[in-house]
Amino acid sequence: MPLITLVIEQYVQWRLGVTAALGLTLLIAGLKAENATCAGIGGVLLVAPAIVPAGG
Repeated sequence: MPLITLVIEQYVQWRLGVTAALGLTLLIAGLKAENATCAGIGGVLLVAPAIVPAGG
């Protein structure tokens, strides 16, 4: 299971960046700990790079 999680996190980081990888980590940790705040922040960080245009 940890190997699958690592592969998914690496793919997310490659595709969407460090912010999304941090968001995925917080989301997973929040869900495992049943912490809604942590999971919510992780969810926002996970989708933020996808909806906010990069560059200037």
